[in-house]
Amino acid sequence: MKRIICAALALVMCAGIAVGASGCGCKKSDKTASTVNTSGGGNQPGYKNEPTNPDFQDGEFGFYRLNDKEVILTQYNGKGGDITIPESAQGSTVSVIGSNVFQNKDVKSVKFPKTITEIQKYAFSGCQSLTEVAIPEGVKTIGNNAFWNCKNLTKITLAKTLKNIGWNAFSATGIKSITIPESDTLSSLKEKVFFQCADLAEVTIPLNITEIADNTFAECSADLTIKAYTGSYAVSYAKSHNINLVEMKRK
Repeated sequence: MKRIICAALALVMCAGIAVGASGCGCKKSDKTASTVNTSGGGNQPGYKNEPTNPDFQDGEFGFYRLNDKEVILTQYNGKGGDITIPESAQGSTVSVIGSNVFQNKDVKSVKFPKTITEIQKYAFSGCQSLTEVAIPEGVKTIGNNAFWNCKNLTKITLAKTLKNIGWNAFSATGIKSITIPESDTLSSLKEKVFFQCADLAEVTIPLNITEIADNTFAECSADLTIKAYTGSYAVSYAKSHNINLVEMKRK
């Protein structure tokens, strides 16, 4: 019996040694090993989680390396005022403005480089001193809540290259009028994009918009007027939601 027990123990010990020698098969965590990125370009390496800690500092900005050619602006250490976002940092193109970078900062104006393709969620939310924003051509995505609660933001110019405007992107801002660009890439206005814009009096909506969420303009001014081309989706939307309507003749 003792011999049998000893033999069994020996087999167990050998199996353990074999597993240890071959390894567990687990991969070490490495932010550069992930294949997922939010810029939509399929770049390698990407990142699984949204980057928060910068890889390096350049002046008042911190940047995260997306790949060998691109970086994401992930941190701002300045005092606010008039902001100019650089086109490049340490030889890499600045292509994305990361989440929460300028949130609640005393930003009075912002100048974007032509290299930006994405503005992520909450990037400028709560910037109470921000009064005007011009989204440059080349930007494809504006994230959820990107400019939420910028109460003094009264003028917004949107790019024709936009493909996606996230929900709540411009909610609770001070805009008085907005023109949705004629575009081959933008077809919808998502939930609460202009929610609680109490001063919003006029929205011009082109033919390319074929979907608008029921609450896109919820809790806006009772005087809100939609300007749209006769026979367009926006016309039927305005009528079904009891929003003032001005029909325009097609060109």
